[in-house]
Amino acid sequence: AASFLTPLRQLAPAGLALMGLPRWYGKDLAGDRGVNLVRGPGAAALHEALPMRIVREASWRDGRPAVVATYAADARRPWRWVRDELRALDEATLLGLTFTDLPGGRRLGLPFLLHRV
Repeated sequence: AASFLTPLRQLAPAGLALMGLPRWYGKDLAGDRGVNLVRGPGAAALHEALPMRIVREASWRDGRPAVVATYAADARRPWRWVRDELRALDEATLLGLTFTDLPGGRRLGLPFLLHRV
């Protein structure tokens, strides 16, 4: 389950909805694959959306190792240019930074948290 850090708590859900992930709940990560999870409208059920590939690579932020989620080259825009970098904060929480492979996007990582449920 995802949560956003201030000041993105209000802005991020609206931005994700505009980019095709309305009611984004979080990610399901397993091995070298993952998928985003979204809530159905007015329902508690979770649905899979926008699969991703999981690799371990150097972070764009600091060059240290990170778990990296990337999307297919033919994924809808802007996801084909998005990269989520994840690092463990503790046994139940991951810190995520979302980058874009567009001019200036490799420097600005937008933070989020993933909580194990």
